Amino acid sequence: MLNYLNRNFTLVLGLGILLISSVVWFAFYLVVDFNHAQALSFRPSQPPSMEHWLGTDRMGKDVLTSIVIGTPQTIQIGIVAGGIGILLGVILGFTAGFFGGIVDYTIKFIVDVFQSIPPLVVLIIFAISIPGDMTILQLSLIVGVTSWLGPTRVLRSQVLVMKELNYVSLSKFSGLPSWKIIFMEILPNLLPYVMANFVMAVAGAILASIGIEALGLGAFSSNSLGMTIYWNIWYSSMLQGWWWWWSPPILIIILVFVSLYLISQGLDEWANPRLKTKF
Repeated sequence: MLNYLNRNFTLVLGLGILLISSVVWFAFYLVVDFNHAQALSFRPSQPPSMEHWLGTDRMGKDVLTSIVIGTPQTIQIGIVAGGIGILLGVILGFTAGFFGGIVDYTIKFIVDVFQSIPPLVVLIIFAISIPGDMTILQLSLIVGVTSWLGPTRVLRSQVLVMKELNYVSLSKFSGLPSWKIIFMEILPNLLPYVMANFVMAVAGAILASIGIEALGLGAFSSNSLGMTIYWNIWYSSMLQGWWWWWSPPILIIILVFVSLYLISQGLDEWANPRLKTKF
């Protein structure tokens, strides 16, 4: 494994960015006072200073504290929604690809129908149907509803190829149950693809949740990055020149997405060495 990592620059770079970012976040997590993320804790809209390294927002919160608290909330949404997406993707994609016939046609038809509808429209419909203030868990479940389409299509295509290989055909002739063939013969060989799809599902879910929150349909009680962006839009922070408020969440989102993208690409190269690119 270590020898492979030495040859996969993309995966190492993605993991390195994610690891360093996590260490920096944890260091701040140990020193910030969570009470500083409460509204009216300080004088609003103050620029960075020795007391407030990233200044304060329009509501009198310490921006650094809000970011430290909100970043894991956003990532939690991505992991839960991505987990739902990859779980459904594995079940539906493997079922469609392995059994074929009417089962494959039905699942493929459902995927095509859902993919013809803009995901944001589906997310908005689900979001506005929830009464009261939405929770982080509810937002995670809503985003997870649209996170399974991509993994299902990709894994179905891979299973269609894998099931024609000799060792799978031999397992069928030997009378091995279908579920054992799927989970003991095919799945282990597709784990890099599954992992890559999970990482990208997490990244997609994070962006989707931020989009929903930026529209004002998120969890107002949270300090997530999406809600921070929403309040920046609400108070026109860019026009007001409050760069210390709007730039940190955007930079963190870019950093997280780039690291997850590189990890996903590295896992793809692991699964298919022909995809390997030279830097």
